[in-house]
Amino acid sequence: MTGLKYSWLTYRRDQLWFPLAFLALFFVILLILPNPAVRYSIARAYLGFIVPLVGGILAAYSVLDDPALELRFSTPVRAEQTLLARLGLILAVQAACALVFQLFVGALGVDLSPLGGLFRVQLVWFLPTLSLAALGCAGALAGAQTAMGAFLAGAAWLIQLLMNSWLRLNARSVFLFLGVIVPGDPGLALNQCVLFAGSLALLLVSWALLRRQERYL
Repeated sequence: MTGLKYSWLTYRRDQLWFPLAFLALFFVILLILPNPAVRYSIARAYLGFIVPLVGGILAAYSVLDDPALELRFSTPVRAEQTLLARLGLILAVQAACALVFQLFVGALGVDLSPLGGLFRVQLVWFLPTLSLAALGCAGALAGAQTAMGAFLAGAAWLIQLLMNSWLRLNARSVFLFLGVIVPGDPGLALNQCVLFAGSLALLLVSWALLRRQERYL
């Protein structure tokens, strides 16, 4: 709890306003476009594409973008505690945005059932967000600079979108957006397991890198 409190106190408020700004933008778009089919497409795009992108970029800045980084490294805080507090805060903000958005579209009468049941709808945004957040964090720590992690997360997001047809045919198990583009795909369960395992592997890499604190001072 102390780590989470410290992370919140040192959390850059522009990183909080960034996801909230996207949330407000999509609120406005939904309000001015009354067509149900268009509203569903917009809601699907926000949950499946925008939330993961924002989470990945913010995660790249979650650890190293700390004004008191040297002082923090001088305290007896384990690497896993730092990762849990920092990434946990990023994921919590994204989760809050996703859930508020779902309540909003529900009030507008937008039907998200084509994406599956309630639990499967959460997986649509959570697993890609976790994957890109883990990639952004690991990239930032590997390159010892936040821009590297943000670039990797953004590049992975863009490449997967541009190559979505090829990935669906040839590499669906690592396709980040299979659940939102083809929610009824028979290989979706395997895809979700692979994304979760890959995220854990990247978090393990981040943990190993963060233990070598002298690289970041």
